[in-house]
Amino acid sequence: MSAWVELISFLLGALAYLAATVMFFLQILQREGWQRGPLALTIGAAAHLLYITMASAVARVCPVESVNFALSVASLVATGAYLLARRRWSLDALGVVVAPLGLMPLLGTRLAGLQEAGQRLPPVFLTLHVAANLVGVALFGLACAAAGFYLFVERRLKQKRFASVAGRLPPLDMLDQAEHRFLLTGFPLLTLGIITGTVWSHKLQLGVGNEFWRAALSLVMWLVFGGVLLLRVGAGWRGRRAAVGTITGFILALLVLVGYLVRPALQASASAHPESEVRA
Repeated sequence: MSAWVELISFLLGALAYLAATVMFFLQILQREGWQRGPLALTIGAAAHLLYITMASAVARVCPVESVNFALSVASLVATGAYLLARRRWSLDALGVVVAPLGLMPLLGTRLAGLQEAGQRLPPVFLTLHVAANLVGVALFGLACAAAGFYLFVERRLKQKRFASVAGRLPPLDMLDQAEHRFLLTGFPLLTLGIITGTVWSHKLQLGVGNEFWRAALSLVMWLVFGGVLLLRVGAGWRGRRAAVGTITGFILALLVLVGYLVRPALQASASAHPESEVRA
């Protein structure tokens, strides 16, 4: 029974995400008739949540202890934050980016299954470090989506393209404001994640080199996001410059995530060749 629920929730989530992507795109191109994108996205997120719950219950692994399932949780947080934010700002067009970002982790968790991080971490660590990082990355993903959409809309408007649908695209000021709000909310969580990661670093070590570059990237990412926020206040950074800075910071965040994704492989390699670790 659980296997059937898991399969049905996966198929429903994938189809709903795909339908939401199409509906959001058509909503940009047409004035009427394609207004159900948010509903389809909500259904996709609900099915996605059910799938993760069932799959992790069957495997008896907490989702945040599985790297690829943790990314699914982050995408769910991003989807939920977007659905709440669109009630305040006219960000329906941004759904054309958010919906695929929900679909890809869902497909990834189905194809890759549960891949445990390889180490059992204290509950305090899971609560503070993992949760803070997941929510922070989700918010940064939304900030990056808003920034990317800002650059896209700005360029098309300058080139006088898509003039017929210009009224259905979010105003540049609104995209800039949404990007800033997402970034401002996610930054304290990133700070908490870095602090707890430093305190508990002895729980995560695979090797000095592996941890050093990941810690260095995290610090650079923190400086980039912090710099964007400070320059917005101190130097009036808005619009294009803030968008470029936000996208740069999120690229660094993705590189840090790649480090976590390859950690199980590195751990397996270290376990298979302990003599090489001793020489190092």
